[in-house]
Amino acid sequence: MIPSRPTRAMLYVPGSSDKMIRKSHSIEVDTLIFDLEDSVANHRKGAARESVYHGLRSASSSKGPQRAVRINPPSSDENLASDDLELLLPLGQLEGLVIPKVEHEADVAFVLSRAQQLRPPGSPPLSLTLCVESAASLLRMPSILETLSSTSHRPSSSLAHISSLLFGSEDFCHSAGIIRTRSRRELLMPRQQMALIAKAYGMAAIDMVCIDYKDEEYLIEECRDGAEIGFDGKQAIHPAQVATIQKAFAPSEQEVADAEKIKRAYEEGVKGHKGAVEVELSGRSVMVDAPMLKVRAEDAANVATRGFVY
Repeated sequence: MIPSRPTRAMLYVPGSSDKMIRKSHSIEVDTLIFDLEDSVANHRKGAARESVYHGLRSASSSKGPQRAVRINPPSSDENLASDDLELLLPLGQLEGLVIPKVEHEADVAFVLSRAQQLRPPGSPPLSLTLCVESAASLLRMPSILETLSSTSHRPSSSLAHISSLLFGSEDFCHSAGIIRTRSRRELLMPRQQMALIAKAYGMAAIDMVCIDYKDEEYLIEECRDGAEIGFDGKQAIHPAQVATIQKAFAPSEQEVADAEKIKRAYEEGVKGHKGAVEVELSGRSVMVDAPMLKVRAEDAANVATRGFVY
């Protein structure tokens, strides 16, 4: 099942910036990702790790954003990834890990093995996000997930669960020789494919970063596009993007009202031994049957009740 905790916006916070780490705790966002990978220069990796450690330790235990860390990729540098995990896994404030550049099930198994060794008893289960950032990763992902779901590799539910797949557009473009444009046409197929894989395995799908972070109209357009092809949320690289993203990936008041109307009409129809009923929505007459009920009513109702109050 797609996790009940919302993942509409996942905001990256550079691990090398103490100031941004401190400010991040007051941001109303579904998930904070303290980044130890792309936003940190190689010579600052150790210092950033320490900053994230202290930032997590000082985090309030009250309800708020999910706090995750994007570690360095095991597929590229296992030593760096191991150092990240050794310092951060013992922290109870750590709720999620973002594993970049997942190319093989061994990348995830490595993280799970370290969690088994380092996670203290009673810690909250870790929410794992796997990043699809290459053509090979996208094509292998079903096999990776099948292997990880097998009895010999499946983590205990008290330790961790794979909650989402995340599309890394810039690295994906580089791996596939794609020229990225504002139209996003060239990325439609791989984004749709990744979203479908996520849904097939009961996970959330997280869309790519909008790099034009000062262009709100374009961000809205990109969010709408992602929601229409099945994404549940989107990565953010600036706090100014968060409110727009979270609004775009939540149902509007009208959508919730329509969902409730459809559900009531269908239930009344069932009582009258009808398999389909006519419903008036915004001046249009639509026919509602069981599949339509799922698409228009159940999905909107589920999203509307996914804990949007912190």
